[in-house]
Amino acid sequence: MTYNSSAPAAFKYQQIADDLARGIQRGLVRPGERLPSLRSLCRSHGASLMTALAAYRRLEGLGLVEALPRSGFRVRPHAAPTILGPPIRRPRLSSYRTERAQLIARVLEAMADPALVALGLGCPSPELFPTAALRRLTARLLRSRRNLWTSYASSRGDPELRRLIAQRYQARGLDVQADDVLITAGAMEGLSLSLRRVVSPGDVVAVECPTFFGIVDAARNAGARVMELPSDPRGGLDPERLDAICRKQAVRAAVLMPTFANPTGSLMDEDRKAACMRVLEAHGVALVEDDVYGELAWDGRRHPPLCAFGRKDDQPNILVGSFSKTLLPGGRLGYVIAPSAWLEGLIDLKNTTTLANAALPQALATECLASGLFDRHLRRLVPRLQLGVHSLRDQIARHFPPGTRIGDPRGGYFLWVELPGDARMDGLGLFHAALEHGIGIAPGCLFSLGGGLDRFVRLNAALVGELERPAKTLGRLAARPLRASSRASS
Repeated sequence: MTYNSSAPAAFKYQQIADDLARGIQRGLVRPGERLPSLRSLCRSHGASLMTALAAYRRLEGLGLVEALPRSGFRVRPHAAPTILGPPIRRPRLSSYRTERAQLIARVLEAMADPALVALGLGCPSPELFPTAALRRLTARLLRSRRNLWTSYASSRGDPELRRLIAQRYQARGLDVQADDVLITAGAMEGLSLSLRRVVSPGDVVAVECPTFFGIVDAARNAGARVMELPSDPRGGLDPERLDAICRKQAVRAAVLMPTFANPTGSLMDEDRKAACMRVLEAHGVALVEDDVYGELAWDGRRHPPLCAFGRKDDQPNILVGSFSKTLLPGGRLGYVIAPSAWLEGLIDLKNTTTLANAALPQALATECLASGLFDRHLRRLVPRLQLGVHSLRDQIARHFPPGTRIGDPRGGYFLWVELPGDARMDGLGLFHAALEHGIGIAPGCLFSLGGGLDRFVRLNAALVGELERPAKTLGRLAARPLRASSRASS
């Protein structure tokens, strides 16, 4: 169940519940341990008995605690989830299948259906964004800048926004200036432009497996052949495996997501990032780094991007980012960071497609970054994402069939789940069965061209609301036999 602290700050019971929930999720109070008595809670928080009881009732409703008969409350015991291990699949060149495009369209349609519990969505719930503040800021911008709707923006993007983006990456260890930043229509345009810039038809592009399906499609649309490299769901791509492939194949570019990857949530440590960069530079392989989740570290650190470990002007190391996952999902506002020699080519390509970006989202993002609103929002958002992931992991461990294995992310809001090997239900079958019960999920087969992920699903824990019921439903469906109709529809 996803924990959410979106109630007004004036509700003291909510504040108490927040404090207790964070302590539970950080392991300060272990499963099965008793919580302070109501009177102790009143004394420690200066609250009334009814307020303390309301805080415990909220945590009980969220599935984090349970009431003991005439004995107070305790943290709910649960079975420890089995953590996903390193991959055993071999790297392979994979070809595109037409039916995959049809499946992606079907999943995206399901993601957009407001009637579904959107566990397959690739974005946090709208309630987790600072909507009221964005609405006020939009009104103020439209009053003060009357030509905002009636003038073109520059191809490069708003100069102040580019400066602020560069400043944020400087704080993460990347040597970058405003002139190295290009604003794009979301991260997907950035990925597409970057691959078109560094790849020629027939070139080999290495990607992680699993990886975001948009990366695979962008590589394919650039005319590339896709080489899938199995990636550890905890630590990301193995540099030695990357080196071995680069010795055997003429790899032109690698598209990597080293910081809280989609769908696994994996995080490369700094030693692994440095080793990967040494491999890429030794073999002359262009890097396109997808960093759209880089701001969502649970530990509060600003993890350096892969590009920060070796950036040369004659080496096309390109970083792609976005505000879609953190601030403005509807703004379709992304950016590319690249050495100036390569950025000019990206601008030329952009001038043949979108030419320029919408002015209002750029103005909004600029104000949010400059005023500190973005950082204040992240300080509220990231703990909620962490609590949501831990709570959903607890529900999966409790309700899914024995033998289910779960990822162990360190940031972001996705859970990568593997159904038991002896189960007859696979990820695609679960996707179709879940739709019939009003639940959307993302089947694992989307995240690879070469197969091998049939038993996986990706779940979004950044949702607002009670999720124990859909988790129970998914667990029950996952234990069912796979129907012939589900196989046929794939």
